[in-house]
Amino acid sequence: MHFLLSSRLRSRLAVAFCALFLTVRFCLAAPAFAADDLSILADQSDTPGDVEALLEELSFLQDRKIAVNVAAIDDLLVLPFLSPADAQRIVDYRRTKGRIGGKADLAEVVGDDVAEQIAPFLDFSHLKKSFPGDPVAVEGKWRSRWFQEIPPRKGIGTGAYAGDNYKLYNRIQLSYGDIFISALQEKDTGEPDFDDFTSLSFNLTGRGLLRQLVVGNFTATTGQGLLLGQSRYLSKGVQPLDVSLRKGALKPYTSSSESGFMQGAGMVLGYGPIEMMLFYSDNLVDASIDDGMITTLRTSGYHRTLSELEHRDNISEQVAGFNLRYLIEEGPVSGSAGATVISYRYDLPFEDAGAHDGWYDAASLDFNLMAGSVNFFGEAAVTGRERYLSWIAGAAIPLTATIESVIAVRDYHSRYFSPFAGAFAERADDGANEEGYYVGIEARLLKNLRVGAYYDIFRFPELSSYYGLPSTGDEAKIFLTWKQSPSVTLDLLLQNQYKEKAKKLEDLSGLEYYTLVPLNANRVRLDLITRLSRSLTMKTRGEVKFVEGTYPDETDHSKGWLLYEQAAWRKGPLKLTARYSRFHTENFDSAIYVYENDLPLVFNLKSYYGRGEAFFALLSMELMKNFDLSARYEKAWYANRDVYSSGNDLRPTSSPSSWHVGCALRF
Repeated sequence: MHFLLSSRLRSRLAVAFCALFLTVRFCLAAPAFAADDLSILADQSDTPGDVEALLEELSFLQDRKIAVNVAAIDDLLVLPFLSPADAQRIVDYRRTKGRIGGKADLAEVVGDDVAEQIAPFLDFSHLKKSFPGDPVAVEGKWRSRWFQEIPPRKGIGTGAYAGDNYKLYNRIQLSYGDIFISALQEKDTGEPDFDDFTSLSFNLTGRGLLRQLVVGNFTATTGQGLLLGQSRYLSKGVQPLDVSLRKGALKPYTSSSESGFMQGAGMVLGYGPIEMMLFYSDNLVDASIDDGMITTLRTSGYHRTLSELEHRDNISEQVAGFNLRYLIEEGPVSGSAGATVISYRYDLPFEDAGAHDGWYDAASLDFNLMAGSVNFFGEAAVTGRERYLSWIAGAAIPLTATIESVIAVRDYHSRYFSPFAGAFAERADDGANEEGYYVGIEARLLKNLRVGAYYDIFRFPELSSYYGLPSTGDEAKIFLTWKQSPSVTLDLLLQNQYKEKAKKLEDLSGLEYYTLVPLNANRVRLDLITRLSRSLTMKTRGEVKFVEGTYPDETDHSKGWLLYEQAAWRKGPLKLTARYSRFHTENFDSAIYVYENDLPLVFNLKSYYGRGEAFFALLSMELMKNFDLSARYEKAWYANRDVYSSGNDLRPTSSPSSWHVGCALRF
């Protein structure tokens, strides 16, 4: 990875390390910090990842809490808010001082903010022993949502979309002791079939030799996600320390996303320190086919037009694999090391995987170890007949009791391919065509202040399928949260990114061609959160973005800004959140991404491009015990356009709106 020798990148790296040092020095002299809310977490990146799957996972953990007084480090690290160093502190506290009795004891170990985040997912009781005669209750949840746009999309009116102007979602989950069952139905706007997507999962948590059994739809994750990374929910840029995948696992699939899962059965067997995961899947997937070869696996999940319906479930995907893991729980080094082997095949040769008939093989070695308070992690994987190699290695290093850091190096081969990968990367979550050096730091030095920062240098051996030459880039980001008083909190985000992109241009004769265009973007965002009373909280945001693009014949400057005011009011069983926004962005490069509150378990990240204003209101209420209703209305007014979107998704208005209503029953 000789690209680091570039003088420009060396100088930027030096500046970044100085910035990180000064950031920590600043923390020592300033007061403040407020605990992160999941909405703040989701708002940190333009492409935060599969946050909806994370919401499902957290909902699952709330129902089946982690026994904090007996959990191993690996078990604790399924929580995305917990660092390896904090997990080690919890285990050390139990060993030296005994049981953690509640959130107060937990705060003594990991700090008030982290304790506030993870307490809802922990069981603080003593280990309970169950007996054959003990009664076991059936518990369940049913959730339903309905969504409609006004006016409908062009494809609805012309008949290009075979279905109606609504989206429907239903999910029911049941648990009985160690048994968990989840069933889901969903149809998107414009899809003709009520059951366009259905999912069913059965999960048994066992004891003894059989530790887990999953039947139906499930996900598998091992190592750092280079082969199997179906539980990597957050992308790079959301949390400074979030590089390592915490714990490999089989999980029942409960998300409404129509790709990224397997269908079949899997189990985890354990004997002493040895654990083995086995799985087999035979699933139908959407794919584009050209001249008898699969060119693309379609992941949108849309089946509205004739073309989309023709590509629905048109290819069979078979997968078989195992992961063997050795657990180390005692001694100066703890953690695990493992090996994974998978084979997969499709009905036709797949271009990305090597374009040959039959089975494709892949394997990896990985480790995740704690040596004292330092967490070392890594994985190396090979795929294809040519054994293309991708690898990542890093370490999470506590600098003091309140300052943590992480460093990582990645080198992903341009021809590497795994259809189930979820790698840490700038863009290549499939673990291919990327190299990079990453350093991140997070400081929690005072109760009312937290500062985080990272710097990442990356290189793409091939910029794109249209532009085969390499490109480089780097990104620096700083997060600061300061709780000025119990009722006032400030959140600041600073970001600089240099990235080269392939752009399609025209020469003087009108001939189209692709070329490399360097883009340098700077972004500043400030949030002011004020709690005016026990019932009312206000949030004010201002964000500006400046982008400079260096084109062959000119340098283009564009900018964008956004302001919003949000009120959140809660009284008894009622909760109302409303927001009014104004925005002005000059082109798509300067578009501003904003997280918007939506119904429970729904992630809504809006991209504002153009000039206008927007409004939404979200009302929820507990109509009766264990039964909730919620409704959301949104509307935008664009001053510089007559229609919204394009193609079959075009809506003939400058002020599109939508309704989203739902209910939830717990029993």
